[in-house]
Amino acid sequence: MMADHKIPLEDISRIDLLDISGDLHLSGWNREEIRVKDLSKEIRSEKKKNILEISSSSDVFLNVPHALEVNIKSVSSDATIKGMRGKLEIKSISGDLIISDVSALSVDSISGDLIASRILGDLQANSISGDSLIDNVQGQVELKGVSGDIHIDTVGGGIDAKASGSGTLNFHPVPWQAYQLQVSGDLSLTIPADTSADLTIKSGARDITIFPGKLDITSTEPKLEHTLGEGGPAILLTAGGKVFIIDDEFTVLTGMKMNLDDLGSLAAGFTTNTTDYIRKSMSHLETELRESLSGLSESLEEIGLSEENLRELGAQIEESSRKAAEKAEIAAIKAQAKVEKKIAKARSRALKAQEKSKQFDLSKFLEAASEKKAVSDSERMLILEMLQAKKISAEEAEDLLKALEGKK
Repeated sequence: MMADHKIPLEDISRIDLLDISGDLHLSGWNREEIRVKDLSKEIRSEKKKNILEISSSSDVFLNVPHALEVNIKSVSSDATIKGMRGKLEIKSISGDLIISDVSALSVDSISGDLIASRILGDLQANSISGDSLIDNVQGQVELKGVSGDIHIDTVGGGIDAKASGSGTLNFHPVPWQAYQLQVSGDLSLTIPADTSADLTIKSGARDITIFPGKLDITSTEPKLEHTLGEGGPAILLTAGGKVFIIDDEFTVLTGMKMNLDDLGSLAAGFTTNTTDYIRKSMSHLETELRESLSGLSESLEEIGLSEENLRELGAQIEESSRKAAEKAEIAAIKAQAKVEKKIAKARSRALKAQEKSKQFDLSKFLEAASEKKAVSDSERMLILEMLQAKKISAEEAEDLLKALEGKK
């Protein structure tokens, strides 16, 4: 049976989540009360002065006032957090952290992925064992240790990040900030064509390409320093692989550029629609259950069931209806979290595909291919795969084959 605790806010100024053994679903709301749902009915809460301490041996669904301060010590699985305007500090998440619409974020350790969007202040994380997908941070971004890949899109403040995988950045540098990114793999940076900045680039693969605006710079040196425009903020990029810098208007072939903002809007819309559908379906189930049980009550009344037994039956009907409503809410929350997680990972894969497509140089490919007299099976397969993926048109595929065969 599910426990549902409603705690008046009164003088509570902070919540400490000490030990959550399952998933955590934390949402801010406009009510001046705290609501806790615990599937195992083994929730433990204790008020110490103005601090409410909460622990649970299973999943926890928590609604708190938007502005309330929350400290999270330990979550043994995934955590989904949204709509928090108060101070938020996180010690340890053993699974993925999906967080959105919060004022700021400070987290020590995440054993899975970090998926963060619409952060009004700074974002700081010390250790992330998976990937980091960061979208729309108005403050600073500091990621000290990411074991996977980093994808950062739209940041108002400076950036200081280090990752063992590859890195993808899309942002607009401003004069009063500094930017530093170090990755073990390849690094791709997208900035406006009219950017003014001082670049310092290090490439372990000795492969540096700079394409913003009218620039066309390639280098096979391990280090390159270059001033964009009139100079300005320092941008230090270090990659174990190659470094590729282009502007946000860059395209290689018609139809290859992806609009990832549309993907984000699609994600939000799909999540909302899925949640609404589940809630409506469960609401219909609750109504049908109520009507069926009410009909049973009337039938029993007709055959002379005692008043006491009717009251007990009425209480059972209300309890069954309440359980149905709770199941609808829990199902909707879990479904929404799963959808957000899957779409975020799909967006990450789309970003990687986008960066690879940007780095494909058709003119160089044609120039090198024109010297060949025959087309190998692997070359034909590559062209067919590009055609099937709609990276090139049928006409462009034909031109590539002709060029590879040395035809005019």
